[in-house]
Amino acid sequence: MQLKIPTDKAIEILKKRKSEIGAFDFEPKVWKGKTENDLREIFDGFDTKWLQISQINFDTPFSDMKYEVREKGKKQANQYLESYIEQIKEYSEIQNIQHEENEKYFENQNRGLKNQLSEAISSANVILEDRNQILSELNDKNKEVINLKENTVQLSEITINKLFGLLKNLPIGQVVALFGSIFAIIGFAFYFGTLIQEKSNMDNEFELREKLNNIENLNQNLEDKIIILGKENSELKNNLKKQSTKKTDTIKTK
Repeated sequence: MQLKIPTDKAIEILKKRKSEIGAFDFEPKVWKGKTENDLREIFDGFDTKWLQISQINFDTPFSDMKYEVREKGKKQANQYLESYIEQIKEYSEIQNIQHEENEKYFENQNRGLKNQLSEAISSANVILEDRNQILSELNDKNKEVINLKENTVQLSEITINKLFGLLKNLPIGQVVALFGSIFAIIGFAFYFGTLIQEKSNMDNEFELREKLNNIENLNQNLEDKIIILGKENSELKNNLKKQSTKKTDTIKTK
């Protein structure tokens, strides 16, 4: 059953028509016309309550039965109107219960989505912090590599200067041979140490970049999830609005 006007207004109109039945100047034809029109405006187009009123008989060609027929018609009319009022109250109560249940459901859904959204944002913030930390560590590693290379060169120069100071009085042949051996050893050690250091730095840098890529992918997934949760949250809010106006929409006038 659907009403085209507010429930309280529909009950008020039907009670008014009900009170007119017992009036001294009750006119059956006029009353039936008004009541049928009211029922068409109160209930939707597929409802046939107005036909029940139209079929009530208030008159008879037999004069000795006129009073009895009219009183019987009044009784039927009164019972019909009373049943309509009770029906409106019962269905209105059912709709109110359904409306409250729907509101509770959507409120719970909305609360759950808000919690998920909050957790996703918190996780995204943690991941951003980890990403920034890894970037900082990567930058520190790069600086360390540069410093190691510069320090290695400086140490080599210092070692050469010391060697020149210590061996300046040796014969030329021995100095040349000694320096050749020392340079060969230092060069091999420097080359081998550089390879090891570069390999270690490359491994560390690769590992850090892999972590950074993983964090960026996870961050992107969380951002996508936040967007989806935001949309679902918006849809739930719209549903709550629709539910809050559902009762009015279903009984609004043409």
